[in-house]
Amino acid sequence: MIASTLAWLLLDTTKTEVRQLDSPLKPVKKSPLKFTDKNIPFEFEWMSEGYAQARSSTNELQLRFRIFAQDRKVHSELSPSVAKTLLHLWKFNYDELKIDHKPDYSRSCIDVYLCWSGQPGGEHLFDEDPQAPRGGSSKVNTIYIYDLPTFKERIEQLREVAHEYGHATLPAVGGYDYPEYWANGFLGEKLFLSELCNRKDYDPEQMMGVSQAECQAWVRDKARPLMFKAAQTFPNAEMFKGKGESAMNQYIGYLLWVQFAFSPKIVSRVMKINGPQAATLPESLRDCVSDVSSMDIPIHTDLKGKLIWLPDIPGTWSGAKVRLRKKGFVGLVPSADIVRLRP
Repeated sequence: MIASTLAWLLLDTTKTEVRQLDSPLKPVKKSPLKFTDKNIPFEFEWMSEGYAQARSSTNELQLRFRIFAQDRKVHSELSPSVAKTLLHLWKFNYDELKIDHKPDYSRSCIDVYLCWSGQPGGEHLFDEDPQAPRGGSSKVNTIYIYDLPTFKERIEQLREVAHEYGHATLPAVGGYDYPEYWANGFLGEKLFLSELCNRKDYDPEQMMGVSQAECQAWVRDKARPLMFKAAQTFPNAEMFKGKGESAMNQYIGYLLWVQFAFSPKIVSRVMKINGPQAATLPESLRDCVSDVSSMDIPIHTDLKGKLIWLPDIPGTWSGAKVRLRKKGFVGLVPSADIVRLRP
């Protein structure tokens, strides 16, 4: 079996590589998940691999994704795009959120199954794979994407890939009745696309072929309204109560606001120390910035002149008027593009 290198992506100092296998798998790869009323796995003949230069003693490229396809056309045309996109999301996770794949699942490799059938969409599962490379049963981190070629728009393909990758990698907050039990899938699609859509080095090939303008339009429509609402809502446990879509959107919106106002590094710290309860997010944010003596907060045009809430840190604010202080937070009305805190 010969592997041909399809892409070598050099971004900053972290290298990623997609390798597409030229020959079908023998034996075929069977999905850990079983389907239909016969309770049998799907079979996959084709595989592509995604490698990344995660930090190690040797700095060698390490396997982070295996992309399985059921036919050669999907393998040739779609698998490389999925692999490049996932490696791009991995790089953001790894370099900026300081999150890598769980090491106790296939040595940090995520298996992605591109399925012929099923209702268009996706599914994420932590599972056991009896067909593990070393033989025997093995814990695996798996993503299933169903009927991806029929998605009407590339932005929906991108959203689905980002959604399932959020489930696979981001800290989980759950307990919702709708639209899903876990929030990290919807969080992932909005967090990833919000951060990556405005990059100067934006490359459609690393975003399922989606143009930068289309990605930005999706963020304006789907993510920014949640962020604006969270920024203008006094942060306490009450805003996160509930098990429906509104409560999930409050959780997602607040983390989008933290990422926009501070940095991916801060939003990562908040997620990691916060634990499984959304209601503790404001307290977690205060803890993360409690030792900060100065900061610059970028202000979105749509938030100028409106009351927004930030942690009340000792110092002097400029670029905004302080309206009130309440339970560890300060209500500001910004007038500048950047609100500054100085000792």
